[in-house]
Amino acid sequence: MKRKPTRRDLLIVIGRLQNLIGIARGANNDRNRERQAQVDGRLEEAHNLCIEARSFDPPLEDTGPWSGPPSPEKYV
Repeated sequence: MKRKPTRRDLLIVIGRLQNLIGIARGANNDRNRERQAQVDGRLEEAHNLCIEARSFDPPLEDTGPWSGPPSPEKYV
């Protein structure tokens, strides 16, 4: 059984996400013939990492100083 992540663990996850997003953004140029596959691959890794990191806690309401714009499903 996995232990609940510490603050340090979550900061490491954020750093990994930052790297994956940077790689995806770097692959997304008009001369890269493999951009779709490279971008999709990194985004899939980032998405799975988010799911894994969040799997230890129940969903939270997005409020407070770090809350983002409303998610698209709120408009459906």
